[in-house]
Amino acid sequence: MSLNKYNMLILSCLALFLTITSTFAGTTGKISGIVKDSKTGEPLPGVNVLIENTFLGAASDLDGYYVILNVPPGKYNVKAIMVGYQEVTYLDVRVMIDQTTGLNIEVSEETLELETIEVLAQRPVVEKDVASSRVNLSSEEIEALPIVNVSSVVGLQAGIQGLSIRGGGTDESAFIVNGITLRNERNNTPFTGISFTAVEEIQIQAGGFDAEFGNVRSGIINVVTKEGSRQNYSFSALARYRADSPKHFGHSPNSPDSYWIKPYVDPTVCWTGTKSGGWDEIAQLQYPEFEGWNELSDKLLKDSDPNNDLTPQAAQQLFLWEHRRQLDIQEPDYSMDFSFGGPMPFISAGLGNLRFFTSYRQAQTMYLMPLSDDGYRDYSWQLKLTSDIGDGMKLMLDGLIGQETGTTSSRSGTPGIFSSTWLIGSAMSNGPKYIDARMFGTDYWAPTTVNYTSIGLKFNHAISSVSYYEASLHRFTSSYDTNPGRRRDHTPINLFGNRFLVDEAPFGFEPQSVTGIAGMRMGAGMSNSRDSTFIASYTAKFDFSSQVTRYHHIKSGIEFVATDSRMNYARYDQFLPSGNQQTKWERTPLRGAIYI
Repeated sequence: MSLNKYNMLILSCLALFLTITSTFAGTTGKISGIVKDSKTGEPLPGVNVLIENTFLGAASDLDGYYVILNVPPGKYNVKAIMVGYQEVTYLDVRVMIDQTTGLNIEVSEETLELETIEVLAQRPVVEKDVASSRVNLSSEEIEALPIVNVSSVVGLQAGIQGLSIRGGGTDESAFIVNGITLRNERNNTPFTGISFTAVEEIQIQAGGFDAEFGNVRSGIINVVTKEGSRQNYSFSALARYRADSPKHFGHSPNSPDSYWIKPYVDPTVCWTGTKSGGWDEIAQLQYPEFEGWNELSDKLLKDSDPNNDLTPQAAQQLFLWEHRRQLDIQEPDYSMDFSFGGPMPFISAGLGNLRFFTSYRQAQTMYLMPLSDDGYRDYSWQLKLTSDIGDGMKLMLDGLIGQETGTTSSRSGTPGIFSSTWLIGSAMSNGPKYIDARMFGTDYWAPTTVNYTSIGLKFNHAISSVSYYEASLHRFTSSYDTNPGRRRDHTPINLFGNRFLVDEAPFGFEPQSVTGIAGMRMGAGMSNSRDSTFIASYTAKFDFSSQVTRYHHIKSGIEFVATDSRMNYARYDQFLPSGNQQTKWERTPLRGAIYI
């Protein structure tokens, strides 16, 4: 082996074991407490504490202490059974992600009445094991909220705006689903478009991260989705519809009274100019300055080009032709969300109670006004298969396919997509230059599509009632397609004056310089973004957890991540090539993390 290869191997190993850059996410909680005799108050050993409709349980030790690890989040009925004592069931015991639910149990000596005693569990006001700022939301609490996506659930919490936690960017937070981090390795941003009806519990942590969390600065959003039942089928559906209506105040950009149209059509100023005395000083300050169609026509008639000779009336009609694009919203906003789960038909019993839970989500959000695309659309489909392959062993396969389509917010090929009204409003107001081209043209920004895939395999093995380990493999990909829309058709379709022929402009992508009658840019400098990047990350994890004593719980783990980065994006302008630049490279960085 050459010296260079040897050094690279050493560096890779050091990076693998010393760089703490990944997230190990807990997806389960635990139940613990003391079992006592209700009459004497003495602790009782040997009491069987079982969680109904699961294979989870434990027996109390000599001090009456019991602990049940590896409990998925949710509400359960917990039963205590011992010979000579009456059976008691605690109802609606809430288990939360990475937290301990304290449940002290009291049992009474058996009497002639053999009915089971039922007790409604109470959640403590102060949770003793919480030393950080966190919120836990169950599926019932989530369904009661007036929203229909996971991002909005997060955004409703204190100290969070959108997915920005404590003022940090989205690339500074981790979004974890079923223990798998849905992170786009290109820019560290999360994919959050999962089904709303599939969520079992969400935990939002805004500080005080444990050693098991890395590559996180602002917050952690930990989501656990529902698991198909072993016996029953379930179906959930959620839909929202908002009729097409304006998303801005004031006039439509197409209105004769709008900022962009009025100086050119108001009969008091459009022929003679905005400074001719038809408007007072306040009106002049409110709208763009225009010389008037009479003067503009006179200039065209006097120049050396006979093909652009236009009367004032013909020049105005040409202006209206170039501003004919309909900018009002004409389609609704909607979202639909479905999920279905249960035992796998015909083969469930023979494959370890194999069960499934699948979900589909699709949403459309129309833009403030049409850009190269008229709205933001996304969908995702997820399938979760779970099997109890042996005593205390569970195997889970989790797959997801997602897509985002819309208009890129970038002019240089870097990732970004307009997904909300305020983003478009901000981009429109970013300097007064070319705003009319951004609105009435179709291709100032390019259309874009981003595809995502995720597939993970996780094996969970309870070695004993107090120890378990979890091993997982995961692949997450993101691929980009950002290019100009269709080219402009230059076939003449209209005539103004005697010789002024026009094509479909400003519709269609035009790389050459074209300017409208009133100076609106209709070509060159449009749809400069190009992007065909592909990123795939491969993650292998192993985590171990053990309740060593009543007061000591050990967690440890190791993770390896390999990323296949095929970057290829550019800024390209055929007419103005001086600013063109391309970024293209392929790398496969490795990293690793350990914690205890």
